[in-house]
Amino acid sequence: MRILLIHCKEFEYNAREKAVDDAEELDEPNKAGKFENVLVVFTSVEKDDAKNPENIVEQASEEILEVFRTVKAKSILLYPYAHLSSELAGASDAISILRKLHSRLLEKDVETHRAAFGWYKSFSIVNVGHPLAELSRSIRPGVVEKPVEKKDKFHRFIVMDEDGVEYEVSRDDWRSCEAFNKPSERMMMLERFVENELEEKVGKGVEPSHILNMRKLELVDYCPESDVGNMKWYPNGILLKDLIMDYAFKNIALPWGAMKMQNPLLYRTDVEAIRQLQGEFHERDYRVEDGLVLRFASDPGAFPFIQKTVFTYRNMPVKVYEEAICFRKEQKGELTGLMRVRNFWMTDMHAFCRDEEQASEEYLRLSVLFGGLMDNVIAGGNWVLGFEVVEEYYEKYRWLFKRIVTSLRVPAFFKLMREMTHYYAFKNEFQAIFPNGENLQISTVQWDVKNGERFNICYYDADGVKKPVGVIIHASSFGSVERAVAAMLENAAGRVSEGRPPMLPVWLSPEQVRIIPVDVGKHLEQSTRVAERLEKEGARVGVDDRSLTVSKRVAEAKTHWIPFIIVYGDREEQSGTLRIVVREESTLEKDRVEEMSLEEFAAYFRRKVEGMPTRPLYVPRELSRRIVFVPMRS
Repeated sequence: MRILLIHCKEFEYNAREKAVDDAEELDEPNKAGKFENVLVVFTSVEKDDAKNPENIVEQASEEILEVFRTVKAKSILLYPYAHLSSELAGASDAISILRKLHSRLLEKDVETHRAAFGWYKSFSIVNVGHPLAELSRSIRPGVVEKPVEKKDKFHRFIVMDEDGVEYEVSRDDWRSCEAFNKPSERMMMLERFVENELEEKVGKGVEPSHILNMRKLELVDYCPESDVGNMKWYPNGILLKDLIMDYAFKNIALPWGAMKMQNPLLYRTDVEAIRQLQGEFHERDYRVEDGLVLRFASDPGAFPFIQKTVFTYRNMPVKVYEEAICFRKEQKGELTGLMRVRNFWMTDMHAFCRDEEQASEEYLRLSVLFGGLMDNVIAGGNWVLGFEVVEEYYEKYRWLFKRIVTSLRVPAFFKLMREMTHYYAFKNEFQAIFPNGENLQISTVQWDVKNGERFNICYYDADGVKKPVGVIIHASSFGSVERAVAAMLENAAGRVSEGRPPMLPVWLSPEQVRIIPVDVGKHLEQSTRVAERLEKEGARVGVDDRSLTVSKRVAEAKTHWIPFIIVYGDREEQSGTLRIVVREESTLEKDRVEEMSLEEFAAYFRRKVEGMPTRPLYVPRELSRRIVFVPMRS
């Protein structure tokens, strides 16, 4: 059940015509009404509510009465409202539950009215307008989801510079913080992040640049045949995603010591622990029939998975890694390219730790690994740290936070809360900062003190006694691969403001080298040999064998952000020297051209991608064999 509670100075309604065939019969009490000082409860009864109506009614009545007494309304009006959910119960179930809820409230000696179900109704409303005048609840058996306003959740704010020096700030005086006077690019970026966190942001209505580029580079696109917010990936995009996943697994999860596993996409909402995870994280679920929900981002599979395993103190910390598809039914108006979607890939990591000392080591180690990720994959030096911390844990683990900040040489912004609102006592967020001042979270490490007990995850100690794990470390190297791609494209586009051409890191570029034979008939064979030699180094090489002018083929290669462009003709064949346009060192006004032999370039390329994952092209090498996925408008 989903309810929207509005404390109204005045509210009036009239039933006009039937909205559904099974509409409730009208009588005078529910046909129309005019009220003053009334708590109007707009109500959507959902499919799952019919499985345990008594429980739903009891919980709903308690929530409604709590708000009713707090706002000191005179009466309550239950107003059926289908627009709060896309998973509505049938008419007969909805009417039955609404009647039971009405009766339950009357039993509490509260003046309660109920509008007719299944009718189009006109209404006029005058909201009282105090801070508690508009509240929402999502009610499931055993769980009441209460959104926490971001503004009210945090009560203290601390800026920490690269040296670990703390500066306490407030929403009103943060701009005068002494730390922001330091001549540091990172502190300037942190200042932008703090502004985004503490100030009311006014949207400019400008489409993010990555949306144009994700299509221009034939990476990702909208999919009108699916639900909004579910994207389709072209071959170059899938290659990019696979390389990111390779990095997460081979460069982070395996060196960290994690075991790879896989969990289902569907979960039962009648499992108590799953319901608690749903409600606590305040996320919009993708529901399917028979009380099932698609995997959400609160780790519904990892904990039952480990709960059923057997391990001892010698095995700890137990570390697992999963590549998970997650679903979150965001509002349509909130969807923005790849930054906010309804279906996303997440690289999920957990460490089940014996005690706080062990957990502290893993928290620090993961934070350092993710710092390397931000440098090598996402943003170079364009990122900062954000923390959300329960106040008592900030005092207890200040030493750990300072060690992370000083080890990474990256400043941080801390938001402190009085008590836990989720399963974690604290978490950090690795925030990419774009040239336009916007930010986007990429990675996170979280300190979980709840789910070990909730899922009864235990280990055998040295004396053979079964004990609960002390702390669970949650971590996501890529909280969303989609967001990571968006961040890379936004930062790449930001190079233009610096007079440099946009580009992705060489190891992540879908096509790394483009060879353009001057005369296709004459130079194609040798150009292909050059490509084959570079492919032995793991390079993804395209050969433009089309009958177009050299200048047009070069211009197109630049349009597709190719890191290295080689025009191969008589000069190269006779001298054995290649002239290579190096995009990373070029400007918008002038190409940087390096001359080297094929073997020298092969060694140069090998150094550029050393230690990073590699995969072959996902499209044909020859451009004449490639198809066009995104026709560009003329």
